[in-house]
Amino acid sequence: MSDIFLSYSQKDEDRVRPIVEQLEAQGWSVFWDRNIPPGKTWEEYIEMHLDAARCVVVVWSKDSVRSHWVRTEAEEGRRKNILVPLKIDEVTLSLAFRHIHAADLTCWNNDASHVQFKACIDAIAALIPKRIAKSDATVKVSVTQVARPVAEPQLPENFVLIKGNTFTMGSPKIEKEKSGLEIQHKVKLSDFAICRYVVTVEEYLEFTQETERRYSEWKEKACEYNITTGSDTHFKKHSETLTGERYPIFGVSWEDALAYCEWLSEKRGGTYRLPTEAEWEYACRAGTTTPFNTGENLTTDQANYDGNFPYRKYPKGEFRGKPVPVGSFKPNGYGLYNMHGNVWEWCSDWHEDGYYEECRKNGLVENPLGSESGMNKVLRGGFWGSRAGYCRSATRGCDFPSLRHLAGFRLVFVPQFSVAHPAKKE
Repeated sequence: MSDIFLSYSQKDEDRVRPIVEQLEAQGWSVFWDRNIPPGKTWEEYIEMHLDAARCVVVVWSKDSVRSHWVRTEAEEGRRKNILVPLKIDEVTLSLAFRHIHAADLTCWNNDASHVQFKACIDAIAALIPKRIAKSDATVKVSVTQVARPVAEPQLPENFVLIKGNTFTMGSPKIEKEKSGLEIQHKVKLSDFAICRYVVTVEEYLEFTQETERRYSEWKEKACEYNITTGSDTHFKKHSETLTGERYPIFGVSWEDALAYCEWLSEKRGGTYRLPTEAEWEYACRAGTTTPFNTGENLTTDQANYDGNFPYRKYPKGEFRGKPVPVGSFKPNGYGLYNMHGNVWEWCSDWHEDGYYEECRKNGLVENPLGSESGMNKVLRGGFWGSRAGYCRSATRGCDFPSLRHLAGFRLVFVPQFSVAHPAKKE
């Protein structure tokens, strides 16, 4: 298999060939042949090479930005943190890729000394631990393995890199208070970086003040949700939960959360997004298979929920009636706080009742993104007024993406393995 999977539009083949030739001259093996061998389908052939590649180089052009296949291949590279993007046309990328800097090869003229092409080679070298180096340009070449250091991603403060693996998503049939929407199935995830905490009030208010995004509407709705007991909702203001620096944001819609991700990505650089439902559950479980990452039970000394409704027949606990600051209680095995209770957390996926069963039939799903469409977005984790059973690792909630629910959100950061901006000349 090849070191590099090259994603491009076939309309650009003549313009892409010089890039391939230069990459191969540097010693990299490149997959870019789109001639499918007999007995293989397009999907099987591409997936096999994409899965085996250690770097995905996507060539953005006016044609490739409109290609479903190129976008899909680029998304796989982005999710695996092995994407190196190049531009051969001045194009506007979709939001998912806009904040990942692409090497500008619009005027490179097949020049291997071009500063952006050299930066591209450096980015590839950082991603691939070993490369093949040619001793000279002749056919009678002897090859040696040259070790390259594996790049460690630079993460923002309070983000944790979670190493991907295969796990069982959902809950077993014997788990108490489970729903029929938690059918167990095997999931394989790539590495991802997730924040230790839910976005705080302080962080969210900076966003609303800079963008003037519905601040008054959010505050009014948040006031309504401060006290909840059983089926009765009592409206009472708790000023600290609306202005306190370390309290979790809540009462925001999925659309608000998405807008925050776009704003923060633009403000800081890099890509911030919501976790997928699979990433959220994997991060919450932290290697456990029990109903909670704390074991078979969850006490109110371990999480913020309605202690009047404990799990199974365990003793009752405290009901605080409002959120607690992020970082309260002991973190889970991955160092993440408040994955159970406190506030519901939005995920990126559409919610669809039959999706888990579809995944189960497939045997193993890799980096699932959820249903392709739906009416509701996924919510996870429960909140301060939930019964303990609603805070289980596998519990699935959902709501309209425009509805300001009793929810906040936690961020995933896509590490920057992409090409860096060249230094400005003085």
